Order: sequence, then C-alpha cells, then structure tokens
Amino acid sequence: MTTRPPSSGPDGPSSSGPAGPEPAGPLGGVASRSTLGSRLRSRPVLVALALLLQLVLLAVVVGPRLSARFTGEEYRLAVGPVDPVDPFRGAYVTLDYPGLPAPPQGYKEDVAFVPLVRDGALWKGAGITARRPQAPPYLACRATGYGWMSCGVESLFLPEDKARRVQDELTADRAAAVLRIDRNGNAAIVDVVPR
Repeated sequence: MTTRPPSSGPDGPSSSGPAGPEPAGPLGGVASRSTLGSRLRSRPVLVALALLLQLVLLAVVVGPRLSARFTGEEYRLAVGPVDPVDPFRGAYVTLDYPGLPAPPQGYKEDVAFVPLVRDGALWKGAGITARRPQAPPYLACRATGYGWMSCGVESLFLPEDKARRVQDELTADRAAAVLRIDRNGNAAIVDVVPR
C-alpha cells in the first residue's frame, strides 16, 4: 500500500488528508489538554484574571454614579445638614433632604423609588413606591430599614474653603443640592449651592 504525500498549495500543505501526529509539547513530548489547564493556572494569567475581575466589580459599583454624572439631567433639591463639617473627618458633609419622604414603618422592600415633582424652583419627592416609575424623574434608592434609605447622594466632599461656606448655608436652611439623575433613577450629587 502506498501513501500519497499531502498536496501543497501556495500556502503550504493542505489539511485535506488525515490528521498528522499531535503537536509537540514544550519539552518535546506530546501536548495534552492538561497543558491548557496549566497555562490558565500560570501566574500572569491569574494576575490578569484578578485584574479583570476587579475592573468588572469597580464598573458595577461606580457605573450607576458615572451614568448619572455623564448622562443625567440636573435637578435641585432642598438640603439641610445632618452632620456638620468635622475637622477629624475632613470636609465631608452628610446631607439631609427634607423634601424626600422616609420609608413607612414596616416597609419590606429592598428597593425604593421616589418620583420627583417640581416645587417652585426645586424638586421634591412625591411618595415612595416599590415599582419603578414609568417616566423620569425619580430616584432609585436602597431601603435600609429603620425608616432610612440611601439614594447615593447623602454625603459630599468639598474643598476646605467651600465647605465652610456650604456649612453656613446649610445651617441657615438656604442650600440646594444639585443632583444629576439618569433615566434609571441613578443619582450623583454635583454641588451644593444657595437657593
């Protein structure tokens, strides 16, 4: 029985014939499927996978805030202080939104949506619902229990000189928070300005 050599074309031998021997592994032996597994467990691949996982987690955590900052519309809500500027904590100001309702006692849902309605030059909450409103503007918040919810706009870091001015406006009940809210209710606080 005679065998024909594989035909060659301009790109080298064709692969129309029977499969040849398995390719040689890194040490001259036959490559196996376990080589792929060991390559996936190599240090550079594991480091790359860990970095990729961290980037994905970062995008999940920061994505809603970035979406609000870059695609959101601007709204102003009345704001007051919860915690004044603390020299030990830096120029972080914890804010209270008197125009936003608190979840009712016994609210069982994890998510709360707060539709917003215009109130003169400002906006305020028009109740709380567990269902996403059909049209913006609304805030998508996390109900944390104990009559409190987090909409992601409860604190703001300010430069030291601006923090003192904002604290005076908050104390005198003359401040408004400038929020950017995207179409999904994600919000980011941009500034605190005089009303």
